[in-house]
Amino acid sequence: MYSSRPNSRIRTLCRCAAVTGTLVLAAGCRGSGTSATSEGTDEPSAGPAALVQRLAFTSERDGNREVYLVEADGTQRRLTDDSADDAQPAWSPDGAHIVFASDRDGDYDLFVMDADGGDPTALTDTPSGEGFPAWSPDGSHIAFVGDRDGNPEIYVMRADGSGIRRLTRHAAPDFAPDWSPDGTRIAFDRDLAGTNLDVFVVGVDGRGLIRLTTAPGSDQSPAWSPDGSLIAFTSDRAGSFDLFTMAADGSSVVALTTDPSDEVAPSWSADGTQLALVTTRDGNEEVYLIGADGTDATRVTHAEGDDGDPAMAPAPGS
Repeated sequence: MYSSRPNSRIRTLCRCAAVTGTLVLAAGCRGSGTSATSEGTDEPSAGPAALVQRLAFTSERDGNREVYLVEADGTQRRLTDDSADDAQPAWSPDGAHIVFASDRDGDYDLFVMDADGGDPTALTDTPSGEGFPAWSPDGSHIAFVGDRDGNPEIYVMRADGSGIRRLTRHAAPDFAPDWSPDGTRIAFDRDLAGTNLDVFVVGVDGRGLIRLTTAPGSDQSPAWSPDGSLIAFTSDRAGSFDLFTMAADGSSVVALTTDPSDEVAPSWSADGTQLALVTTRDGNEEVYLIGADGTDATRVTHAEGDDGDPAMAPAPGS
């Protein structure tokens, strides 16, 4: 379980998310080092992934966790080069910047860099920990998780790191914020049971809290579809972690994957036709693409080290 020291809890969460693309509130990270093979219908297609846009992700292929970029033509390159761990990249709406979590200064803080990896700048600098950044659709604010008040909660700050305000106030830990496309609501995970998470939605003013999932097991890592009609999420309600979608009001839950391996960390393409995810179906964590209906699984990364934290870029010219 987590250390009682606040920053250690965020550090553990960031490392879990970096390894598995999700977070599991048990000791260690479920899925890390899992050896699993796929016997389902979602077989990876041959050749390079048919990306509709750029994708940021993290990888341990060079020894420690760093942020990488894969272009639409499949070309991959490293964006960060630091002895510390860099994780959880999230794009600005215009595609010009990437915010990410890093412990390069000792504690997990949030940094922003140019989309080519240049000019990394600290947005937070606290003895507590911050992670799970998510940019607002208009680019003016960033939501994130922090435990500066003793418990992981959702916070919102201006894109330059100023004006930090606390959004959630609950004894249970909150994680993984994601903005609705209209910028009025934030979906997130809440761990009410101590080991099982559920998806909630709250207004950006902290009002109108709604619980969307109540199924046995953990429902987590919510990701709004670009048109705001669906929320993709990860759940182990059927055993292993799979990807699901539901209507924005929590109804009409549909399983997108049913693989015996873990499939986590959904990220939508800007046109809503694809989802990036992390899967252990090849033995270690790799980034895949699937169609929005769960078909046409395509492997994107092929490294020996674990890959995770996929983040699809906004459409060009956004």
